[in-house]
Amino acid sequence: MKHQLLFLLFVGLTPFYSCTDPNKEPGPDGNTSGKAGYLVGKVLDQRGNGVAGATVFTENTVFKGHGAEVASKNDGTYQMALVEGLGQWIADAYTLVEYNGKVYKLRLHPENTESFAVEEKPVRNFEWRIQGRLPDKSLNLYYGGSAELYPDPNTEIRSEDVEFSFTPEGKLIDGSTGKTLKLSGGKSGSNNHNRIDDIPIGRYRVTALHKPTGLRLRVGDAWDGDDYFDSVTMEFKGTEASYRANQMGIAFTDR
Repeated sequence: MKHQLLFLLFVGLTPFYSCTDPNKEPGPDGNTSGKAGYLVGKVLDQRGNGVAGATVFTENTVFKGHGAEVASKNDGTYQMALVEGLGQWIADAYTLVEYNGKVYKLRLHPENTESFAVEEKPVRNFEWRIQGRLPDKSLNLYYGGSAELYPDPNTEIRSEDVEFSFTPEGKLIDGSTGKTLKLSGGKSGSNNHNRIDDIPIGRYRVTALHKPTGLRLRVGDAWDGDDYFDSVTMEFKGTEASYRANQMGIAFTDR
């Protein structure tokens, strides 16, 4: 009887001692209770695959410009040692992807945007998204690329009256199969051109239609030549373009 009571007591106490190991690496789903002295997490694509070589970096909320960075492993996991006693930190991440001979720098979506202290054993996971708005809405930035729209100076057609068709030629930057997009820009600004935001990065055949009349317009690459065509195959600028990265320029005319 005594042995039976000891066994039942052991079984009853077991759940209280089966806590998560503080040195445990992030699991297959990126979830973990954290690791003392470290920031840990996982970087995944939208299909749940690990993203290797992504850069995760931190910045101190008080001592601006101070932080560290680390690259994710082949399975997407990472861990970064943190300095104690410096208050709160924030984490962000990006990945560099080579696509059609160009390199693109792409922001990664944070699962949690809150600041953290090292004592919290922080976990911050990220996801590679090819479309959608960044969490900080004050920036008005998107994970997709943008197309600046340039009407022929001799035309009276407004860009907001034009529907642009983007037909993928090959896979998108993340290897997924895209679909034809029919998009229009917003109201033209004082510079007489506007833009279409949040287009998944890819190679597209672009055509244009004047919506009020049904007239097929001619299009061209606004940043590479002055010619117009019935359709034009276009790509987004990569990191080689400092201020036009992840953008393309589409010119259009009815002449």
